[in-house]
Amino acid sequence: MSGFASWLGGQGGYLNPKLKAFTEVDDNGDRGIVAEEDIEEGQQLMLIPLSCCLHMPTQQEQAASQGQHTAALQYLSTEQTRLSPFLSTVLLLLYEVGQGTASRFHAYLQTLPQEHDCVLCWSKGQLSELEGTAIEIAGDSTRTVFGREVLPIMQQQQQLWPPDVQTYEAFELYAGLVQSRAFHMLSENWLTGLAQEGVELYMLPAIDMINHATEPGKRNTLLRKSSAEMTVKVDGAPLTLHGFFTMKAERDISKGEQLLHTYGDLSDAQLLQTYGFVEAFQPGYENPHNFVPVPVHLVLQSCSESGDETALACFESKKRLLEQAKLLRNAFVVTAQDPLPDDLVTAVQVMHMEPHEFSELEKVEATDDMGEASTSQPASAEPQPAFLLGTGFMNDTSDAQAVCTTLLRLVDKLLRRYPTTLKDDAAALHRDRPMPHRWKMAVKVRMGEKELLQAMKQAVVMLMLDSQSPDDGDSSDEDDASPSDEEEEDSAGSDEDQEHGTGAEAAVARLLGAKASSDTALQDKPLHKKHRHK
Repeated sequence: MSGFASWLGGQGGYLNPKLKAFTEVDDNGDRGIVAEEDIEEGQQLMLIPLSCCLHMPTQQEQAASQGQHTAALQYLSTEQTRLSPFLSTVLLLLYEVGQGTASRFHAYLQTLPQEHDCVLCWSKGQLSELEGTAIEIAGDSTRTVFGREVLPIMQQQQQLWPPDVQTYEAFELYAGLVQSRAFHMLSENWLTGLAQEGVELYMLPAIDMINHATEPGKRNTLLRKSSAEMTVKVDGAPLTLHGFFTMKAERDISKGEQLLHTYGDLSDAQLLQTYGFVEAFQPGYENPHNFVPVPVHLVLQSCSESGDETALACFESKKRLLEQAKLLRNAFVVTAQDPLPDDLVTAVQVMHMEPHEFSELEKVEATDDMGEASTSQPASAEPQPAFLLGTGFMNDTSDAQAVCTTLLRLVDKLLRRYPTTLKDDAAALHRDRPMPHRWKMAVKVRMGEKELLQAMKQAVVMLMLDSQSPDDGDSSDEDDASPSDEEEEDSAGSDEDQEHGTGAEAAVARLLGAKASSDTALQDKPLHKKHRHK
């Protein structure tokens, strides 16, 4: 650590002497930074000059550096402009590794771990544990990308990348380190200072040792970037810094407390895919940023399999209208805040509309399209649906029971995508034998998503009960005003039904026997806060 601190200080950086780095913070051997003494709010924790950060500089930064860039950086910025920021950063890192002790980043490179849990390096067997989750495994393999895009560059420029860094093993290691440790930041248009274009990746010495906390109350510091010039003294001589990253204590930090900040509002799946970790299980706490993407093709498939002639009538026309209304995009999103999204319910309602109802909707939408004034939106803004029917509109426009049956069938399909059931996962966590770390992380991702799908199923159950007409049962009987405990348990279904199920129709058959009070309208409850994960 002393060598690293000396290197950092020699370039105008600062690391609070009350901090201890490379401290093991859990049973998995993960490292972090811990306070060795009490630190008061507002105290400087770190200052990392931009010159200490490994990244592809912007045009503005290149101009300010007055040509003080490595040969590899010059080559990549002029001859490989189409290369992604990620692969460019990996090649920069491999160049510095190849320089050995001659690299000006040598002290920093010595702090990097020699293994990681990034998903891009998982085996096929390990990846199979992530089937059905929000983690995207599609695309070319790491080995394919290396052979097609990276190795040819290194072989053509062997004076920059010597043979010992031209191996797949080296690429896999350092690509994983860039994936798990680099900070992603939006880059400004340096000419106008207004638009934000693309993403910049920064390898930040010292700062990349600080771990993430999803719970805001656990965080005690915050990353800030400044483009301002600042003059500091190094060995008594002035040194001008052209931009820097800084972190201060955002509250009092006690002796023995770990430094924690945020990598962003990320789900367990995003944390694992991007950074190679998920936070430890905490009884009674679930990541509020977890989400389940619901593919459009599964929604349409569930509608087409309903056996409902109404759903099949004008199927392509209904689909086309939903596409035009921006209601059929890549996926719907289920979250803890919005377990039954309005756009999903709207899409299923439209697919179940009677032909005459759908014809009326087409006319209304055609009229709205002709009379709608154009409104300006930021280019990056997500297109908003042209209309949302909402659950309160269901009884007037569609067969509510058919809509709910389709939604339950959809939940069953989503649950069947996982290799295990929620019950299986819970049992696995309580086995006596140790669980491999990557398997345990996969289980946590799966469980978080399955719990959201259970919440979605419960929301459909409530909607189904609410949509029943008062004529369907005797609401005057106080004993029948709400389901008994036994009926509620039965209506939720057995463990098997809730997981891979006996089918949505079986759940519907049970639910139709349950009675609900007419004064418990779902649309009167704040269950549909609009939220879409970005």
